Amino acid sequence: MLATINDVKTITGKIVNNQLVARAQYLVEAYIGKFEDEVTNTKDLEILKRAVSYQSAYMENNEDLVYEQMAVSTTGQNDAYTTFKAGDKMSPFIAPLVIIVCEKLTFFKSRSIKTGKILGDETFVDWVTI
Repeated sequence: MLATINDVKTITGKIVNNQLVARAQYLVEAYIGKFEDEVTNTKDLEILKRAVSYQSAYMENNEDLVYEQMAVSTTGQNDAYTTFKAGDKMSPFIAPLVIIVCEKLTFFKSRSIKTGKILGDETFVDWVTI
């Protein structure tokens, strides 16, 4: 397990049980796209311990909502509204703190590549002609 019930209590101050921590870990693993045994970096493991702890605390009172599919694109209460769109990282299923800490994972970054010439040709104006 990435986090224990003692970790959850230390990090969030919430008291949960082992079954809830296990269910929270399954959701975090689904969100990051890796299983526990695939992560070997100690910094990443510490980040995931915090993520599982935050998700456990989030699910403590909202577990039914976490597993229900929202059939809306916008939800709100009073003056605050949230719009869910494709590619957006906000989700009612994942705790907002999990999204924030998982951005620090070494493997959870965008993977952009540079394209162009392999050998960069120097281009400059040659004022002297021989």
